[in-house]
Amino acid sequence: MIAPVQNQLSKSMLIHIGIGMTLGTTAAYAYWHKIALSGRSAREAYYLQLKANKD
Repeated sequence: MIAPVQNQLSKSMLIHIGIGMTLGTTAAYAYWHKIALSGRSAREAYYLQLKANKD
């Protein structure tokens, strides 16, 4: 069993780590859905057009 955190400094550290991980995950999710996926669809459309013109 894990012993409970006793001092305020360790509690504060755990809170800051938790907040940082939450904000980092949220930022990564927003980046992926706003920038990465939209760029991928544009790239795929370009290659489909290139393939259609090639044939």
